[in-house]
Amino acid sequence: MKKYTIWDEMRRMQREMDSLFDDFVYSQKPYLLSGSKKDENSLTSLENYREPVCDVKEDNDKYNLSLEIPGSKKEDIKINVNDNNLEIKVEHKSEEKKEDKEKGYYSYSKSYSGFYRSFSLPRNIDKDNIDAEYKDGVLHLKLPKKEISSSLNKLIEVK
Repeated sequence: MKKYTIWDEMRRMQREMDSLFDDFVYSQKPYLLSGSKKDENSLTSLENYREPVCDVKEDNDKYNLSLEIPGSKKEDIKINVNDNNLEIKVEHKSEEKKEDKEKGYYSYSKSYSGFYRSFSLPRNIDKDNIDAEYKDGVLHLKLPKKEISSSLNKLIEVK
């Protein structure tokens, strides 16, 4: 029979803390697509997505965003603007099929991963003239500014 020591208890507590930390960090979905609910078993749930590194610069007439999404193809990039939200989603799909009739096995695997990032846009963005260019693993977005009408508030006279 092994003698129980304080160090045994410390190792148990360390395993518990590691488990709690892993559950918190690795099981949380980093983002949810606005307006759509993805279930836990969905192949396109966002747990396999990473947040791309992003630089934002503001000029007098526009905002410049640069997102690093290495290894992506231009066709895989989806940019969506709805209301005052900009969503950038890059999805990598891979399929692998292996078959060996002599050994009697067949293997098929499918995986999804990629990048996802969303931004709340200021009211002065001209959504109709957003420009996007992908070059050398970096997505460049130009979000032009527009004048905001100062007559947003209107006083209504009661008759």
